[in-house]
Amino acid sequence: MTTFDTETRPAALGLRGWNPPLTWAGLAFLAMMIPTAWLALHDPRTFNGVNVWDKPLKFELSIAIFLLMAGWVFTRLPSGWARTGWGRYTVWTPIVASLGEMAYIAWRASRAEASHFNQSTLTAIVLYAVMGVGALALSSTALVQGIAVLRTPNTAGDNPVFRAALGWGLVLTFVLGASLGGYMSAQTSHWVGGIQSDAAGLPLFGWSTTGGDLRPPHFLGIHASQIIPVAALVIIRLFGKAAGLLTGLFVAGYIALAIAVFVQALMGLPLIAL
Repeated sequence: MTTFDTETRPAALGLRGWNPPLTWAGLAFLAMMIPTAWLALHDPRTFNGVNVWDKPLKFELSIAIFLLMAGWVFTRLPSGWARTGWGRYTVWTPIVASLGEMAYIAWRASRAEASHFNQSTLTAIVLYAVMGVGALALSSTALVQGIAVLRTPNTAGDNPVFRAALGWGLVLTFVLGASLGGYMSAQTSHWVGGIQSDAAGLPLFGWSTTGGDLRPPHFLGIHASQIIPVAALVIIRLFGKAAGLLTGLFVAGYIALAIAVFVQALMGLPLIAL
């Protein structure tokens, strides 16, 4: 992972240096939200108490954020890294995996059926397992990018504290996202007690407000790559020389929070009771 061209700054890979395939794929997922939102408004069918197109809409947004973030990370790396095997892996693996996952989720939604935790038939079990492998491969690309950010020369001239936060945020997206998501996918549902429906869930997110829900800790895991670097930027701006220590404390606190929310869910307690 250390063989690359060490120019003083990343060469242009597309608009403002973002990786073109990842950027266009991310924008495509954002565009997908338009017809999906139209379907949600005109299709009255429900599943688990919410519109059948609610889950595809959320996944399109989440995947778009992941892909756009991955495309932007290339601007923080030497241009030669994009041409390595690992660089190509972090481009095409998330694109292929996300397209497959989204196609399956949308297909199940069109039939008003579960895409996750569906063990109704052998086909459903196999397809759910394949989707799980795809999700693991998708999140593994964040780990590869995170290690690259931490180990390759800082050709982008980033603040060292921000760069460390970016690298560790990407690593934690895999470590927390994959581990917490893996546990959740091995269960029969994401609920732990409470009302087994999203109808009275937390606004916007749909998380249970009456019992435990394994989705909040997974959310913290998969979005660590965005939350931690943004927090580091704020800390750097506000605290200057103390930013390194405070950012390290924030990262430790973030890990502790994800674990605490996970334990809270296992205890059958909602993240927020309404």
